[in-house]
Amino acid sequence: MEKTVIFRDRQEFQAADPNALQGYVRGSLDHLVADAVSDQKHYAGFATAATGNTEVTVQPGRYFNGGAVYVGEQEQALNLFQYVPLVTNRIVAVVVWGQEVDTQVEPRDFLVDLQTGATEPQAVAMERVRHAEVNPLAGTESADPQPPVLQSGTLAVAYVYLTPAGIDRVEMQTASQVPNGFDQRQRLAVLESWQAAAEPRIESIATDLVALAKRSASKVDKAVFMELAGDVATVKNRLQLPASYASYDADAFTDATKQNAAHAGYSARVDNGLHFPFASVANLPLALFNPLEPGILAPIPEEASNMRIPVHNHVPRVATSGYAGDLSLSQYQSQTFTTRDLVEQAWRWDYGFNLNDYRLWYGWNSPTPNWNRPWPGYWYRGPAELYAPVETTETVTGTLLAQTFITPNAGWTMSFKLYFTAIGTSGGSPAGDVQVLLCKTVGGKPDLSQVLTRATRQASALQLYPNPTTFISKHVFLEGGERYALVVITTGSHRVAVVSGNDYTQGTLFYGSDGDYFQGDLTKDLMFEVWVSKFTHTRTEVQLQPLSLANGLTDISIDAPHLVPDGCELRYEIQPQGAGAWYAVGDAGMRLGNDASAPSLVNLRVVLLGTQDVQPAFSLTTGAIRVSRPDLAFTAWSTARTLGAATTSVTLKLLIADWDAVNHTITPKIVTGGSTETAASTTVTTEQNGATLKTYTFTIPSSSSYEIKLSGTRTSGSKPFVVLNRIDIAA
Repeated sequence: MEKTVIFRDRQEFQAADPNALQGYVRGSLDHLVADAVSDQKHYAGFATAATGNTEVTVQPGRYFNGGAVYVGEQEQALNLFQYVPLVTNRIVAVVVWGQEVDTQVEPRDFLVDLQTGATEPQAVAMERVRHAEVNPLAGTESADPQPPVLQSGTLAVAYVYLTPAGIDRVEMQTASQVPNGFDQRQRLAVLESWQAAAEPRIESIATDLVALAKRSASKVDKAVFMELAGDVATVKNRLQLPASYASYDADAFTDATKQNAAHAGYSARVDNGLHFPFASVANLPLALFNPLEPGILAPIPEEASNMRIPVHNHVPRVATSGYAGDLSLSQYQSQTFTTRDLVEQAWRWDYGFNLNDYRLWYGWNSPTPNWNRPWPGYWYRGPAELYAPVETTETVTGTLLAQTFITPNAGWTMSFKLYFTAIGTSGGSPAGDVQVLLCKTVGGKPDLSQVLTRATRQASALQLYPNPTTFISKHVFLEGGERYALVVITTGSHRVAVVSGNDYTQGTLFYGSDGDYFQGDLTKDLMFEVWVSKFTHTRTEVQLQPLSLANGLTDISIDAPHLVPDGCELRYEIQPQGAGAWYAVGDAGMRLGNDASAPSLVNLRVVLLGTQDVQPAFSLTTGAIRVSRPDLAFTAWSTARTLGAATTSVTLKLLIADWDAVNHTITPKIVTGGSTETAASTTVTTEQNGATLKTYTFTIPSSSSYEIKLSGTRTSGSKPFVVLNRIDIAA
């Protein structure tokens, strides 16, 4: 309370003073209860139980109202006989309310004459009690009885359900009980324990939702799929050649295996289509304009990788706790293991005039058919898998202990923590370096042919429990919901800490023997932590070294390792010389110009979009960028076509993209022996998607072998055409 009573030496003492003392203390307690506990109506105690067919007993308790505390000190029996329903049911509420009662009446002398000191006795109450009254309050008899309506200032502590036979049951109204600090502490401890286990799984839910939406957006519905299947069936039925044909062949120009590039005068380019050669070309590095770029995390010595991701902090994502002993690594068999690493897949962006705008429609057969064409003149390829295995293998020797775990959410990691309870020695010094591999699993077992990253610590750098030993490697991406393994390999006699079966990892402890794995103690897991990146920004712009080509560039191709998780976006943006704005590479409204107006210098940057948990990454790679300008003419020779029998008639079909009859020419010829033949007739049709199909008929001297020569030109400033497919039929 804000007030206190002040006493002084030789000061008059009045009856109001001790009363004020009591009032201030009571007021302080009222405020404390109202402010720190609750200012609503609550109760504590008042446990109600049936002690007879129609009788309940209410235990002592306290009633709280607006901070005031009223006490019921005596056990009370309530006879509910008069409320027993005649036919149906009834609810009787045991209600409490508070009132102040003066009690403890005693005779006390009161001074009646100051001169003589005469007194006379009076019977007065010496205590004022806040008393909690308890009474029954009956509801209406009904087949579906409802609790009675409570009056203001009263509180129901229990409901007694009555039937014609008497008391059916008693229900305490626990929702009105006063909050108990200790109980709340226990509940909070349970919540904190749940939070520690569940937070890593749910904190990046936004990332998972974005990834799910991105995956779902590209799905084809059943109706479209059935229509496509029907079209494919029709095409299969109609694409049949007459039995009289001696031979036929096709070249979709997915590679140059059917091109004779060594032929004199050959000048063309094959890239999922037959293209004009480069008039000028340069290979440039994918490199930072500022080596100290603030938006990108600077590499550390342990991270032997050119992969770059935005700046971030590190937080634990998977961790086991609760020390339950240790394991000796030297107890397991030392052996040699063969490992194979995984590396980031290459992505490719193609932009400019010199592109095959129809590569997905005709004859395109890339080994990784995952190209996308947001608009004509721009393609990008994103691999279906984030990582691919390398060709080389590595061998390691030592004892092996592995712990599998499931990642609750996707994220980048580069550090793991292990706990060593003893460090092996040799000659009095720590001995036995420790290598930790992070790998994928197959059938729940660690798969050393799919190692994502590895890190090594010298024996002298190992820390003793409870201090963790941190292993730092290159950044690698862990997919959400996938099972991975931490594999510990060493020749030292170290001991590692374990925990009692931790359900959070959903994994198993393994040890290696005879080239396979055997399960260890199923009741224990390795004590470890996997730390992931928590990104500072959700969008990052990174300035790269500019692109340049003498006399101008019209085409850009970027081919380098990238990693773009679901829910993220990575795009390159350009700023042509003299332009103020930045444009996404492939922006439908932006062209680099034609042969005469192409810029010689183009600024380049990469934009990384993601969440605080997941971001894309790119690799600084030498020669990853190709800038070019197409030539005005091409000449291509096929490899020799050898027939099963001689022929005098050849039909040649050329499917051409971006054909412009005014500015383009193409001349096919059949060369056999010393004879060069031109087409006797030509027909031209336009396909549904705008491609042009030219059909040429040749009459040649009887021959069982011939070559095909294609010559094309374009006028300066016109877009180059692309030969998508070539079919020749020898009748």
